[in-house]
Amino acid sequence: MDPELIYKTAEAEETQRIRVKKIVTWVLVILLILIQVAISLAQTNVNNNTFNALSTFKPEIKESNKVNDQPDIKDTVKRITNIKYGIASNPLFPKYEVQKIESAKMQNEPLAKLYHSLIKVGYGPLYNSPYGEFFVSNIRSRDMAYGARIKHFSSSSTLDSTGFGGFSDNIATVYGKKFYKKHTLNGDLNYSRNVVHYYGYNANKNTLKNDYTKQRYQLIEPKLLLQSHYTDSTHMNHIIGLSFYNLQNLNQEAENNICANANLVKFINKEKLNIDLSTNFYNHKQSNDTLNDLIISVAPAFEAQGKKWKAILGLKGTLDNFKGKTRFYGYPQLNVEYDVYESMVIPYAGATGGLIKNSMRSLTGENPFADTTLSYTNTNNKYNLFLGLKGNLSSNTSYDVKGSYSQMDSLHFYTIDYSGANTLYNHFNILYDNASVMNVSGALKYQLREKMHFIATGNYYIYKTKNLTRAYHKPDYDLTLSAIYNLKSKIIVRGDIFVIGKQWVQTQVVDVTTSLQPKQINGLVDVNLEAEYRYSKMLSFFVKANNIANQRYNRWERYPTQRLNFTIGLTFVPF
Repeated sequence: MDPELIYKTAEAEETQRIRVKKIVTWVLVILLILIQVAISLAQTNVNNNTFNALSTFKPEIKESNKVNDQPDIKDTVKRITNIKYGIASNPLFPKYEVQKIESAKMQNEPLAKLYHSLIKVGYGPLYNSPYGEFFVSNIRSRDMAYGARIKHFSSSSTLDSTGFGGFSDNIATVYGKKFYKKHTLNGDLNYSRNVVHYYGYNANKNTLKNDYTKQRYQLIEPKLLLQSHYTDSTHMNHIIGLSFYNLQNLNQEAENNICANANLVKFINKEKLNIDLSTNFYNHKQSNDTLNDLIISVAPAFEAQGKKWKAILGLKGTLDNFKGKTRFYGYPQLNVEYDVYESMVIPYAGATGGLIKNSMRSLTGENPFADTTLSYTNTNNKYNLFLGLKGNLSSNTSYDVKGSYSQMDSLHFYTIDYSGANTLYNHFNILYDNASVMNVSGALKYQLREKMHFIATGNYYIYKTKNLTRAYHKPDYDLTLSAIYNLKSKIIVRGDIFVIGKQWVQTQVVDVTTSLQPKQINGLVDVNLEAEYRYSKMLSFFVKANNIANQRYNRWERYPTQRLNFTIGLTFVPF
């Protein structure tokens, strides 16, 4: 109870008691006065009679004693003592106290609508080049993803002073993914059918049917991949893959490959242990021979990092059983980098190496005019020493500059086959030689949100061969510039510039005698430009132009390329 209220209640009760006491006092006074009057009246009546007292008793009135005691009223309410009153003072400017701010929460944005399919069709009138591409897939799903893709692009043209140079590229792919709690299972089935013609001959001296120079490569490739997603460092994450491919050509030559590989990752304290395992078995069926090649590789490596540094230290061992001989190779796996200043200046250095498989698929993929009766020899990259500098100049710009030196055994080179069996001189032989390669490379990337993308990459090479006079068909340098500009997701412009420097080829010189002499051919500059107008989310139009400079250049000796050509088309969503 409030002390002040208790005090006021006690004061009111005390006032009431005093008032009652006064009333009682006045009542007593009035009663005494009345009694005194009555006594006086009685005495008056007595004085009129005469009495004779016979007794010796003398009445006396004793002196009275006045009682001065005041009535004491005991109060049952206890008074609270030591009540202090005051004013609590606070400073005019309170001390600032930092309060915690709740973390910002992302609001759920509406998901963009997805479509099941996409079709792109186009046509290039200058070289009779039809183009078509079809995509189909499921929409969002927590359990699985699947889809398919089909592509066709071809051309039927004859260039000046050469044979029929038509080609056809066809691709069909079916893929699927199944999502589990801790794993993802991927499956792909790829099919490709590519047709080329060996048109690098003098058509003025030789009149041939188109089928005479035709070559077709047909590939079928199923793949399976299982990947784990453990978040607990006590578990070992893994990626396990199994694949097979069969590649055939029109000459009944074939190549089969079975590949099994695994990547294992395990944390030991703060260090990460990576183990790469791979097994490849190749079967080469040629018209004159059958070759088998078994390659087994094991590459353990430790990875550690601190606040500003990162290091990878490992060793790669490879066992190669090829042409009846078994060889073992060991390669270093070393990479060290240090952040000098806020991810803007990061120098790095290291040493690597590895065995490079030269197969029908890899060699004809690089040069489709190579002789199908290939001479297979694997390239041994004994070591590759590199030193570089990378970093981020800003939030939008990054760079990477590197210099390397490699020592390679059996590096492959392409030269025209001038033997008597190839009277048209339109096939390439493959030569192997030991060589050292010095390479200076650089990359610059700029990205401004979704509006602008720019990438520039370049390489400069210095080859030093042991037996060959020149590094045939190895350009001195190459440069690629790519840019994409997005204008409010309505107009998309893409541009590419490909530059390849001069290169040496081996050509036949007929003088007093016939001999093979090195010859340097000019480099090339290929400028491509593509523009797309998105009329709506379901319909757009595009035009793509290649070799805008209209140059006739040779990437491969005796094989000129098409001049200016363009394709116009549209993209739409059927469902």
